[in-house]
Amino acid sequence: MLDVTFITEASNEGGIYLPVDYRPGFMSIIKSAIESESKIQYELMFNRRTVKPYTFAVSFGNEMKVENDKIFFMKPIEFKFSSFELEYEIYVYNYLVKNKHVNIFNRGFEVSHMRFVEKREIKGSFAIFKTLSPVLIRSHKNQNHYLCPECKNFKGDEDFYEALKFSLNELARNLLDIESVEAEFKSINLRKIVVKHMTKYGNLKFPGFVGVFSLEADPHILNLVNKAGLGSRRGEGFGMVELIYEGT
Repeated sequence: MLDVTFITEASNEGGIYLPVDYRPGFMSIIKSAIESESKIQYELMFNRRTVKPYTFAVSFGNEMKVENDKIFFMKPIEFKFSSFELEYEIYVYNYLVKNKHVNIFNRGFEVSHMRFVEKREIKGSFAIFKTLSPVLIRSHKNQNHYLCPECKNFKGDEDFYEALKFSLNELARNLLDIESVEAEFKSINLRKIVVKHMTKYGNLKFPGFVGVFSLEADPHILNLVNKAGLGSRRGEGFGMVELIYEGT
């Protein structure tokens, strides 16, 4: 996993902010990095429908607040990028080494710190994960709907577990060449949220969940989720997780 710290100066308007649908700004960095490092991989990733092997998350720290569709925060902010295929982490690293100054929604940011953090290899068949970015599980029956499990503030969608299995199967088939996945998901401490996100169809709102959950599956599947994330739109800054416990 690549862990990057960005800093910026406060604007004359007072305070530092990005729009609540900030993810496209960081997607642009990733796309620029891949295009800069490998035109072939860029073509494969973005000019055809491809399951992305990576995910990312952005943390604004504890002193953030949301007002009028803007996220106000204290510098610095943290950008985490994780890929099941190491080459993409290297692409982003090399790009940010060469480009210490980046623009995100017309605001200048400087890379102040960057490091690789090795994710522990999961050897058992049980893991507990904490979300670093909201998880979106798209309905396998209606591509425009997203489903959530039982949460502290939500009773759960009836077809969630079937949709989750469909999502895991798609991920494993494309990245591991495994056709069928057996997995058991359990909510531990989850909360349903609604996320505003800019897409090619405009600004949309997606229901998702954050918090802690367990997953029981083959170690290959657990490691895939740990590195590439869980659910839909992972390449757009959703579904990144952190391993907090591994069992047998």
